[in-house]
Amino acid sequence: MHITTLAKLILTGALAVSAPLSAAEVFTWKNHSGTNTYSDVPRNLKPAQSGRVNVRTRSVTPAVPTQPAVAENQSLADQQKQLSEEIARQNKQVEAQNQKIEAENRRQQEANCQTARINRQFAESARVNNRADLIARYDADIAKFCN
Repeated sequence: MHITTLAKLILTGALAVSAPLSAAEVFTWKNHSGTNTYSDVPRNLKPAQSGRVNVRTRSVTPAVPTQPAVAENQSLADQQKQLSEEIARQNKQVEAQNQKIEAENRRQQEANCQTARINRQFAESARVNNRADLIARYDADIAKFCN
């Protein structure tokens, strides 16, 4: 079947128009009579008053991520102290993860060193034409992993 140039243009135009429409956000909220209202713009243009609908799963999530509650009566110094404690807690978690990664890297380095030494021993007893090349290669691996 032969598709003409005009049909190709129409198809391309339809795809170009439909792509942005399918990617639009859908907002929902309950109106004054208690029924659900759906729109492509949030209620009163304020996302905090609406929920965002995932059309595929039909689940509703807040349109604006919730912020941690800050007590009205908390002084600025108390708020700063609370934020500093939160940052310190996060830094401790990152430090613990870094220590685990360093320990795993050390174990991997030791395993690579052991493998390079075993390969070097094998190369010395191997009866192949390129034994000198293998020995040089495994010596380089030992220098790389065992220092």
